[in-house]
Amino acid sequence: MKKFAYALLLLPAMNMSQAWAEDRPVQVEEKTVLNYSTGGYATVEIQKPVAHVFKSLTNVNIWPNINKGVTLRIQPEDVKVQQGIKFKETIASPIPGIKNWTNEWHVLEYIPNKKFVIAGWETYAQVPIHSKISYEFAEKSQNTTEFKRTIEVTLDKKFIEGASKQEVEALYRFVGSQWEMAQHLKNYIETH
Repeated sequence: MKKFAYALLLLPAMNMSQAWAEDRPVQVEEKTVLNYSTGGYATVEIQKPVAHVFKSLTNVNIWPNINKGVTLRIQPEDVKVQQGIKFKETIASPIPGIKNWTNEWHVLEYIPNKKFVIAGWETYAQVPIHSKISYEFAEKSQNTTEFKRTIEVTLDKKFIEGASKQEVEALYRFVGSQWEMAQHLKNYIETH
């Protein structure tokens, strides 16, 4: 069975909530095993029901509105998210020295109103790195959702030695931006 991993939006954010992911290998293709060696997470409360929050985030076509200045475009234009589908996200560069890029995301897990997981290769750096983003939704009350966003990446010595200084900085900022990205979703949903 093939599994693919995802890389999400790079957003400048320093000193954000980070956590080291468990060191657990994940099989991507029959002979490729990925070691998610680090990551970060954030948890926020969103003042809307779980079903509304889940439906909004899994409508990936509105990501350019949710993630203003980060997500430039989603392809195809009418993605219907479900387990196993693929879609592309064009992402704006967060720092000088890195061009905008497009990642292909693979939906690994889709449990309505509970969990949504995407994964893929980060393609902005000279040395590709694999990442996986999990979005989890829990009902705190009828109109309050606890939302958790977790990123796991295959950071290793090969990436640190082969990537440019800007590419390494972009990865660190990405891993550290989970709280900021969760706030983008919170702000969008609570105002729409």
